[in-house]
Amino acid sequence: MIRSITAIAIAASIATAPAFAASDDFQMEVDLNRTQLETIEGATTEYKRIRQDVHQRCTAEHDAFRFAKGYVVEKCERSMMKKVVAFVDDATFTKVHYASN
Repeated sequence: MIRSITAIAIAASIATAPAFAASDDFQMEVDLNRTQLETIEGATTEYKRIRQDVHQRCTAEHDAFRFAKGYVVEKCERSMMKKVVAFVDDATFTKVHYASN
């Protein structure tokens, strides 16, 4: 039993290891309307738009993955959105981010 669990864990880590490396390598430009961030509604609109852009980019970056693609794309999205929130550095945008998770 322990051998089979170990084998599954090793296989999963080998299959997804390139995905973790790939998700950290790419960069993307973020088009942000800072005037929208003055209200919760505006920040929510900007957040949803940017999150959709990140989702499309992460999906495209990991298009060749067959095994655990959903997991890898989700990890990529979380990582990129964390970077976007840090880059935007706005309290309202950050609040929307944490409320959506």
